[in-house]
Amino acid sequence: MADKAISLDSIKAFWNSQIHDPAKWDHNVKLLRAVGIFAGSIVLMRQYGDMMGI
Repeated sequence: MADKAISLDSIKAFWNSQIHDPAKWDHNVKLLRAVGIFAGSIVLMRQYGDMMGI
């Protein structure tokens, strides 16, 4: 059987390095907030965009 290119241990190590490092966590929170606002705006415009039209 061939070795996996990405092992579960490397994914766990990457996840823990992103969560437990305060500098990276601050950046990731900003990124998650931006993605959440972007996705929320898409949902808002898809649901209520016709009411916002002039």
